[in-house]
Amino acid sequence: GYGLLRHLNPDTAGELAAFPAPQIGFNYLGRLSTGTDADWAVAPEADGLGGGADDAMPLPHALEINALTEDGPGGARLGAVWSWPHGLLSEEDVRDLAETWFRALDALAAHAEGPGAGGHTPSDLTLVNLTQDEIDAFEDELEPGTEWEMPK
Repeated sequence: GYGLLRHLNPDTAGELAAFPAPQIGFNYLGRLSTGTDADWAVAPEADGLGGGADDAMPLPHALEINALTEDGPGGARLGAVWSWPHGLLSEEDVRDLAETWFRALDALAAHAEGPGAGGHTPSDLTLVNLTQDEIDAFEDELEPGTEWEMPK
């Protein structure tokens, strides 16, 4: 992420240091399975544990967003925790921003489900080593909706 590029990568650290510090911190914490067959799960007795920070401790950003995806019975669900220092932003402003962000994500997800929303990328095809240009050329040769039967 940004921190690695800014502080640990000698090729980018100097260039990024010239910019002002970001006012928004965003952390995507990954995808967590809530099923019992996962490699790791939160212990049930830890459900009530919480934590906090000293009110006098400065926050690194004016707004921090920590998001994660949880698998559940209805499918994957994205959640986010929004944090900001008291007095800097109003709860109403942050709520408006959060609602706008989730509406934009809903629109992106709806677009991705539609026909013609895009094709495959190299990360989708881990068994072959193709560039994006090669994948695009191959897909251009196929009729839309072509399905390939997998050998048994």
